[in-house]
This record gives sequence, structure tokens and C-alpha cells, in this order.
Amino acid sequence: MRCTHICRKTLSENCLFKITNGNFTSEYKDLKSNRIVFGSAIRNFEVTKAGSPEKSSLWAIFGPAKSDFLQVAAGRFLSVPPLSRSYPQLQEDNGHNKIQFLNFRESRGIDKVHLSARYESYSYKGEAEISDDVNSVYNYITGANNYNSNSSQKDPQYVSNLLELLNLGHLSKKWINSLSNGQLRRAKLAKALINKPQLLILDDPFLGLDSDSTKLVSRSLRDISKDLSISIMLGLRVQDEVPEWIEKVAYVTHEDGIKLCGSPESVLSSVKEQIPVETLQAGKNKNKMASTEKIHNDELVNSDKVPHIEFKNASVIYRGLPILQNLNWRIPRGTHWRIFGANGTGKTTILSLITADHPQSWKSVLSDDGVLRKTGSGSNFFDINDKIGISSPELHSLVPSNKTFIQVVLNGLVKNIGNSNFMFDGSKVPLDDFAKHVLSTFNDEINANASTPFGQLSTTSQKQALFLRAVIKKPELLILDEAFSCIDDPLLLEKCHSFVEEDLRDTTVLQIAHIDWELPRCDYVIHLTGDDQRSYSLHKYV
Repeated sequence: MRCTHICRKTLSENCLFKITNGNFTSEYKDLKSNRIVFGSAIRNFEVTKAGSPEKSSLWAIFGPAKSDFLQVAAGRFLSVPPLSRSYPQLQEDNGHNKIQFLNFRESRGIDKVHLSARYESYSYKGEAEISDDVNSVYNYITGANNYNSNSSQKDPQYVSNLLELLNLGHLSKKWINSLSNGQLRRAKLAKALINKPQLLILDDPFLGLDSDSTKLVSRSLRDISKDLSISIMLGLRVQDEVPEWIEKVAYVTHEDGIKLCGSPESVLSSVKEQIPVETLQAGKNKNKMASTEKIHNDELVNSDKVPHIEFKNASVIYRGLPILQNLNWRIPRGTHWRIFGANGTGKTTILSLITADHPQSWKSVLSDDGVLRKTGSGSNFFDINDKIGISSPELHSLVPSNKTFIQVVLNGLVKNIGNSNFMFDGSKVPLDDFAKHVLSTFNDEINANASTPFGQLSTTSQKQALFLRAVIKKPELLILDEAFSCIDDPLLLEKCHSFVEEDLRDTTVLQIAHIDWELPRCDYVIHLTGDDQRSYSLHKYV
């Protein structure tokens, strides 16, 4: 299929959103100096009403510029010329709230709080308060937890149907911040749908979800479009699978605008022809193709060596329900681990115990270098975190938008402030040889973004800044919690992976990702099953 900028024209009476010979910018002032979003104008692109005969109501958008393109569809950026972007049917129907845009790249929680605050909040809520309070799932979806919202106008039957479609009925009274990643994703979708939009725009709706949650969210979106007559635009990565219910696909770049457009089969086939396979699949088969063998905890550390970190009969209980139960896990110094399990199996709880963010971190559930961590043991939160480098969605959501790329990176050198404090300047901290090596290795990427405020960086560059911040102090323990989940540049991803594998070979590394190819190569994996017994198993890659 030859590259083309032109999508087939559709009937205007069914058109919800249309671009005709348009480009976009953030400001009208001095267009010559302002960034134009696309190198070539978008000649023709249309989204039609759900169920229309043109079959242009269910779109997947791929490519380096997909997030910008979705923001254009949501009404952001300024169109040049002004009338090149239009919403024919939405204007006729009084388009207030008729478009809903959700970006799942920005953060995975409801509130921008660090883990310690999140767990402390949870620990101080009583059972009755957690099960049915102003912050329940139902009130979050209907807006009843917002005093500026008039939830009384919501149709109870519509809300009930929405909860059923998204498999949320049994969760309606739960505290919103107690939901798993997949459950929270569906709650956010329900909230976006409460005002009955005609066009739903979602950037990375499956990001950070395990396979089962991805399938459930995808089925929910399919049913939403069919039962509620809602058109949908999804922003996906090239490596992602396209849901079978998608009707059209567009591949978008900043240089060309819409580079490819058409049926899923034709566009994806052309993408594979034009982009080198090794680029599309950089790192994709590292751990997926490796076989594993089950091992016992006692095999991990020789009798004459002390584990870097050890959980011994560790249990964590919330509201009488076990999150971890009798966990025995020795982590030898310098080993690279994957923590694997579905959403809600305890992965984040394990990390929060290690980083001392969890309230139960000091209740003798783990040891550091053979020393049981407990109140009065001599270690403190700041000493522990000086030895840890971390990149996670929670930290990502806390970065001040005005901090520049290089300020975020160098902040990792500042001691005695913890990992969640971005306010201290690290530019005057002397650079050791390893820090110089980090800056030299990623010199091109740093120079390209050094003075750019974090809030103006692409998500890929934001992720890179957090990764460099985590490694620049040469931590004894590196935690990568979905650290590479939003990186669109496969070659940059491979570069970061190689750095972990080669330059941090002696560093203990703990990693979480739901997709194999997002991970650097690992030595071991702990598999959390999430059953009633909170079972787990240990495996070695061979």
C-alpha cells in the first residue's frame, strides 16, 4: 500500500469530526517561530457516527505523532486555517461534553499522591468508610464526590447500564483508590461516559494492564460503541495489537501528518514494510523467548553469603484480606528480577515495602543485607532511599511541570531527600565517574531536551528523564516499575535496556512490566498468582 495522506471521503450527514487541508499550532502569535504540529497538512480525515455505513467510527491511531493527533481531535491546538477542523454533527447537537478525551499515559491513579501517602490514607480509613463513602466508585463516576457537580441529573438507569457494561456493579461501593489498575481504568471510562458523549478519544487505553484486563477493557469498549452509539478513537503503539472491532487505522508522524490510512490489514502491512522489523521489535523477544525453570528460595544464596534483600514469612493484610502471605524471597545482590503477576496481586506492595513507603515496612517483614528492618534498627527512610534508584508511574505524576529535563536528571544526585522530592537542585553536586559516564552515554538525548520544561516534553522524553534520574547515582538497587511503558522510540528503548544490562550488571534490579519486550534482560522472575492463598513461585531464566 502506497503512503497517502488522503482518507476516503464520507457523507457529511454522518460526520462527527473532520479535518480538511489543516495544520495545527499551540498559538497564533508569530507562526513562523511557533511549532507546527505536522510537517504536512492533513488533507482529509473524518470520524463518523457509530454504526454509520461508511464504517469510519472506530479508529486506531498509531505512530510517533499519535498523541498530538488525538489532542487535535479533542479540540486542542489551534487549527490553521481556522475552519480546517470542524465538528458538523456535534455543532448541530450542541457539542458541550459530546467529546471526551482520556490520556492514560499521564498517571495511573486518581490523585497525584506518592505511595507513602496513598498507603497511609488507606491504613487510616475504617472498613465502613472504605466500603461506602464520598469517594466510592459510584460517587466518583456520577460526580457526587464533586461538590460543584449536580449528580442528581444523572439517569439512574443509564448509570446502572454503564456499570454493567464495564463490569463495575460489584465494585460500586468500594473506595476508588483501592481499585486495581484494570478496575480503575474501567471506572475512568465510566466517568467519561456519564454525560453521554458521541466521540470518545483514548490515548493508550491498555497501557499498564495485564492480558486479562486488556481483553476486558477492549470488550467493554466494543460493547460501549455498539450499545451506546459512541464513536471511538484509540491511540496505540505500533507494537500493540489492534482490537478486532476497529474499522480504520491511521499511522501519523510529525513529518508527514497522516502517512497511512485505511483498513487495519492494509495499514499494518504497509507499516511493517516501511519500518525495519528490528526497529519495531527492538528487545521484543529477550525474555519472551527465554525458557525458565522453577527454583527454590534456598537455591538463591549460598550459605556463606547474605542476601541483599530478604522477605521471610512476610505477610501484609488490608481489612482482613491478605495481600502478601508468608512470602519467602531471597534477592542476591547484583541479580536482575522481574516481578510478574496480574493487576492486584501485590507487585506494587512489594516495592513499597522495599522503598519504606508502606506503613508496614518497619514491622519486621524484610531484611536489608541481613539486618531486620524494624523500628530502632538504625536505618531510616532517607538512608534506605539514598541507595535506591526508582522510576515509576507514581513518581512520574509528581514531577513539577516547570522543572527542566536536566534538572530532573541531576536531582537524582541529591542525598537525604528521598526519591519523591524533586525540589532540590543537583546541578552543584560533584559528578563522580559513573555520573559522567551516564551523561556521556546519553549526551545526544540530553542535549536535545536539556532546557525543556518537563511539562513540555514528550512522554518518551519524560520517561527517559526519570530513568536517567534513577541510574545517575549508581544505586545499589534499581527499581523499574513500568519505566519504559510509554517509550515510542524502539531504538532509545534498546539503548536504555543495554545500559541496564551492561553498565549496571552488579546492581540489583527489580522490574515490573506487563509486556515482555519492555523489560531489559532478567536473571530471575517471581510470579505472583493472586489466588486466595497469595501463592507465588520463583523461576530462573535458562
